[in-house]
Amino acid sequence: MVETEHSGSSPHSQTLHPNSQISQMTNYQASINSSMLITGHRLNGTNYLEWSQSVKLAIDGRGKLGYITGEIAEKKSGDDGYSVWRSENSLVTAWLLSSMDASIAKPHMFMKTAKEVWDSIKETYSDLENSSQIYELKTKLWQSKQGSRDVISYYNEMVSLWQELDQCYDAEEWESAKDLARHKKREENDRVYMFLAGINRDLDEVKGRILGKKPLPSIREVFSEIRVEDSRKKVMNNTSVHHDDPGESSALIAKGNEKKKPWCDHCKKLWHTRETCWKIHGKPPGAGQKKVERALHTAIPETDQEQQVNFKQPIFTKEQIEQLLQLLNTQKNPKSENPSCSFAQNGSGIGEDDWQC
Repeated sequence: MVETEHSGSSPHSQTLHPNSQISQMTNYQASINSSMLITGHRLNGTNYLEWSQSVKLAIDGRGKLGYITGEIAEKKSGDDGYSVWRSENSLVTAWLLSSMDASIAKPHMFMKTAKEVWDSIKETYSDLENSSQIYELKTKLWQSKQGSRDVISYYNEMVSLWQELDQCYDAEEWESAKDLARHKKREENDRVYMFLAGINRDLDEVKGRILGKKPLPSIREVFSEIRVEDSRKKVMNNTSVHHDDPGESSALIAKGNEKKKPWCDHCKKLWHTRETCWKIHGKPPGAGQKKVERALHTAIPETDQEQQVNFKQPIFTKEQIEQLLQLLNTQKNPKSENPSCSFAQNGSGIGEDDWQC
């Protein structure tokens, strides 16, 4: 419902219904609440590392990081710029509280500064120098292997664990910049060794090349070299042998140190060439006979083969058989001067055709 009132300065001004005013106030309040949500991570007591990192990035992007790090000092009432400091400090505090579960935010609502809230949360929920957390992260790193994953997934997992581990230690102060640089290089070398130890064995060759370099490359350079070699191997393994010359009569396929095998470029099969291909010249007479003979030979039991061999082997020599026949003829026909039977062996066995009378 809209009521129109006439006045001198605004003859057609509009007065909104009370329900419309409530709706506008609700939308305004929702827009304020949504502006307070600076990150999708909400602190629940167990995710401090992820929460703190996302909150720092969001606040730093708004130019207010100094309010939680202490770089922007607290101002007292009456100091120059106090009103600006108080307004921005309250805004940062509201950002922090709105990114926590209500049960965690409640005890921190009455703290005076955003830095006080930040330090209290860090002391309460961070895993700084938490031995059990450090042990868990290092165990995961030691046991992590590439396995069936690609190199990229394996590397990203390792980097994520290293970053979590770094958050468990306070920033150390070094007396010498050289000592700090030496410590950082040793730490990175350890991570290179850990990363290479989990890479599959099929990349041992490139691992050996990397370990032979002095100084040892950075972890990012190592990952890049491993990734390139892994991609090259995948491409080579998927490449098949192609023969582009149609006029070539035959080709020889060689793999490793194996013997070269004849190959026909017409039917694309091994063990013969175009000159002897049945699909071009037809099947010659008697083709396949050797295969049949081999099959029959294989089907005969070993004992039968031995019996056949023994049967074909002559027990007596030809001369001995002749002597036996003469002896038999003499005993049967003592008056006969010439024997009536003779023996002529043909082949390796004794048959009916070998006897002549």
